[in-house]
Amino acid sequence: GQRGTKLEVTIQGNSLANPREIVFFRPGIRAVDFQPAKSIPRVNIAHGSALTEEMCCTFEISPNCPLGEHPFRLLTATELTCIGTFHVSPFPVVDEEEAGYDPVNDTRETAQPVNADVTVRGTISGGTHGDRDLYRVDIKAGERLSVEVLAARIADQHYGQSEFDLAARILDAQGRVVAANDDNSLRLQDPVISYKAPHDGPYYVEVSRSIFDPHPVVYCAHIGKYARPLAAYPPGGQAGVRHTIAFLGDALGAYQRTGVLPSATGDFFYFGGGKHAAPSPTPLRLRISPYANVLEDQSAAETRVPQLPVALNGIIDDRSDIDLWRFSAKKGERWHVRIFAAALGSPIDAMVRLLPIGEDGRPGEAELSVDDSPLPHHDIFGHAFQSGGGLPEAIDPSFIWEPKRDGDYALEIRDTSGAGGPLGVYRVEIEPPRTVVQTLLASATFDWTESTRVTGLAVPRGNRWTIDLTMPQGQWNALTGEFDLIAKGLPAGVRLVTPRVKAGATRWPIQLVADAAAAPAGAVCTLEARPTDAAIAVETRCQQNVPFLNHPGGSALGMVRTDRYVVGVTDPAPFSLDIQQPAIALVRGGELTMPVRITRHAGFNGAVEIRCGGLDRSISTPPPMVVPPEQNEAVLELGADANAPLETMPFYVIGGTVRDDLDSFLGTGHVWVSSEIVALNIAQPYLELAAQPESIRRGERKPFTWTVRHHTPFEGEAHVTLLGLPKGVGVVGLAPVLTRDSTSVSFDLAATDEALLGQVNGLTCLVSVPVGEQQIVQRTGRGALRIDPAKETK
Repeated sequence: GQRGTKLEVTIQGNSLANPREIVFFRPGIRAVDFQPAKSIPRVNIAHGSALTEEMCCTFEISPNCPLGEHPFRLLTATELTCIGTFHVSPFPVVDEEEAGYDPVNDTRETAQPVNADVTVRGTISGGTHGDRDLYRVDIKAGERLSVEVLAARIADQHYGQSEFDLAARILDAQGRVVAANDDNSLRLQDPVISYKAPHDGPYYVEVSRSIFDPHPVVYCAHIGKYARPLAAYPPGGQAGVRHTIAFLGDALGAYQRTGVLPSATGDFFYFGGGKHAAPSPTPLRLRISPYANVLEDQSAAETRVPQLPVALNGIIDDRSDIDLWRFSAKKGERWHVRIFAAALGSPIDAMVRLLPIGEDGRPGEAELSVDDSPLPHHDIFGHAFQSGGGLPEAIDPSFIWEPKRDGDYALEIRDTSGAGGPLGVYRVEIEPPRTVVQTLLASATFDWTESTRVTGLAVPRGNRWTIDLTMPQGQWNALTGEFDLIAKGLPAGVRLVTPRVKAGATRWPIQLVADAAAAPAGAVCTLEARPTDAAIAVETRCQQNVPFLNHPGGSALGMVRTDRYVVGVTDPAPFSLDIQQPAIALVRGGELTMPVRITRHAGFNGAVEIRCGGLDRSISTPPPMVVPPEQNEAVLELGADANAPLETMPFYVIGGTVRDDLDSFLGTGHVWVSSEIVALNIAQPYLELAAQPESIRRGERKPFTWTVRHHTPFEGEAHVTLLGLPKGVGVVGLAPVLTRDSTSVSFDLAATDEALLGQVNGLTCLVSVPVGEQQIVQRTGRGALRIDPAKETK
């Protein structure tokens, strides 16, 4: 939709009943007048599933609404939906007049007339006839005709294939192709054209498939006289400083703009525009850093850099061009070197080498050479594409460099793809590694589909909801001490309750608690890491990445990225969960029972599915457990591996309502709550048992003795059971017992004539240790027993 307008929007999906509010991640749009759907179409999606619900509302787009993508979530009476997107255009928006398979605008003679500077919402229909859409626009000689088609970038389908790979062409009045584009470095699979008209007359914009696919695909085509640069030089600058930037690749030639860059560092999406020019409908991505710019000296063999840190800016202007930058560095320094090229839409595939300068003034052997980089080095986490890539950042080098000696170095930039040219811009940011805490909501469900059970932040009034936050480590300094997580922007009546985060944690629970009087509402929030040592300066980043078009075989890839989270307060849940702080530790090799109490509200008698919250992989938890109607208790069995870390872990339990038509895998359509967070202490076992290899003959009876090593004193008697005996071998008499003073324990074994001959490994002991009124159950020891034939008799 166009900014400054109102329009009716329909939203299709599941679990859309009782809509309350649409929460946008960015300002500028307000959703009002929620209405039930006029019809309820069934939309089939992957794996036999379908979208069966629809609702309507009005979007009020403010006149100064930021252009581009606006992610949102719908808050209903019971949940927050998965993420959706809406795009804001600077131009009036019209709809394609073709409906269904009727080829209304497939020829020049039937092309749909549109004004310049317009956004067309269209559909390339399915079927086998090969739909193409033509739009007629009048352009005068010397004017610019720019065309941008958005298909992959506006898709919110998780599963998508080549139907989202569209192509665009411009035809003159005689039907000759005067400009065309399929793929490009700026927008990947979405075509971009900027064309200077040589004469007056009608021109025709054609949108069609690049590859035949029978599935329909929705697109938006921006058609007009707006400027459409393909690159900027320099592609960034220093925060808060006045810069002149040249914009390259536009049909009417390069042009410059001068202004003060924003004070916030990081990515800056520039749409252009001003008093005398319309903005571009989609932006160029620029970089803003706290460090001064140094521009390539194209008249010299190398560009001298006065000092580090710095931001270097250059152009690989032909396939053989190699740029050299010279600066001084000291041994033992640590520098984060990051190249921005493909990520900014540049056509080049940059490679970087660092070469020490010898006494003769010439570069020596490369100390470091880096081409492509894994995506986490680019601060993008929590996604997985089938090919392991899919984002242009993957081919931009990023690394930590520690010089091996004092002196001058040459930083060499070259293009490995041979795509250098006037648009081959790049930027190198060299700075000391920062101390960063990255918080991430990352779904680990099938194909990385979004799961409201795993990452949703809807909390019922008067209840709790807890999820695990991921804190991945990238190319920065790790925060070595403990810290608290502080939430900013939560809805009124909601508070964050989470244990202090231990040093080095990469996964940690966050719990939202809503007061009983909290109003049903949604809000955009962020998290801040606050070190216990106030002298430590730390940067906190919030991130959630939701992949779309992520189906095997798909040729288009997309992803919605957000730097904040949406929290919603829903109606009261029909039940609540409680667990008690364990009075005893879970020992290595041991087991611990965890009772769960269900409190049912307002006559609720339905089944409840119980799951354990995230724990270290060394802690075993039971699979999801369904507590039947009218039962109010469940018992969870936890176990610790022999190598479980000796530490205190946060532990919680979640529960959800049960539906026959929707499972709880993705969480949609269920009401979720959690217990409080308790401390689960992992400790050394009370004792350890060990045994030497033993043997027994068929028909023989003999003791099997294990030595005892005590770690923690206990009172009373511990009962011991021997596990893993083969068929035909058993323990005779009562199970032995241990006390705090025992140095050994012996089992009286008897082997029958049916005992299996040979070596049996992996025997172990189950020990039940009394601690207060409870029993600590642990497994310990590994023994071996050989069964021999019966002794021959004369």
